[in-house]
Amino acid sequence: MREVGKKRRSAFGTRVVVVRGVIVSIVVLMVASSQAAVEYDLAYDGAVETINGAIFQQWDEPKPMGTGVIDAFLAIQGKTNQAQHGYNTDGALEFDTVAGGHTHALLLSDIPRVEFGEVWYKEFLLDINQAKTNKILSIDELTLYRAVTGTLTGYSPDFTTRNSTNPAFGAPIYDLDAGGDNYVKLDDSFGAGSGKGDMLLFVPESAFIGEGNNIYMYSMCGDTIDGSDGFEEWAVGLGGPIIPEPATIALLLLGGLLLRRKH
Repeated sequence: MREVGKKRRSAFGTRVVVVRGVIVSIVVLMVASSQAAVEYDLAYDGAVETINGAIFQQWDEPKPMGTGVIDAFLAIQGKTNQAQHGYNTDGALEFDTVAGGHTHALLLSDIPRVEFGEVWYKEFLLDINQAKTNKILSIDELTLYRAVTGTLTGYSPDFTTRNSTNPAFGAPIYDLDAGGDNYVKLDDSFGAGSGKGDMLLFVPESAFIGEGNNIYMYSMCGDTIDGSDGFEEWAVGLGGPIIPEPATIALLLLGGLLLRRKH
């Protein structure tokens, strides 16, 4: 991982100036903070990163994994070369969320469990669906919530954190940006376009606290690294055992993580 420029955000603030002894408050547009965002690079074969306890794994599944094959619950399609965001629900859709069978409520019990290193995780899959000429994309926001109902709407994102300010969603059970501004860099050149999985996400089962069996995922892509063209599609994972590659045993013994699903 490395630090890069802050994501493109802005906020309004108040500047106080003195003109001939008179204090004047001027509302100005403040550009984004110069605080560096941390990049987690999954744009190479076999890449794995751990962010706030969750494991992000580059994945280049050769078999068809796109629409109609994977068990998708959230699809996002915005304008080309712009950040696009949305969340899954059976309620009224907002932002850039794609309607139809691509997006719907998600039950906690429908997310596969996998075990690695005596820790249980819930597994998700992402297909970023990029063209070969626009293959690099960033995941800039990723937040999970747990709720009683599957029809929540009115996400009302906070201007800075993008977390929901609607109390119905409650506090995030997982936040990519917890403790600092992070993003994940992905490369779709391993299987460009729709129909190929690009990343696996493993969130510790212990994070899924609270009441209710409904899980909401809010996701934003393309804010730091433009290139959004086809719709991004989140799905539940495949389940099954996760086995480390033989060449990575030394890394595992040193506390590193490099996972690969065997077929």
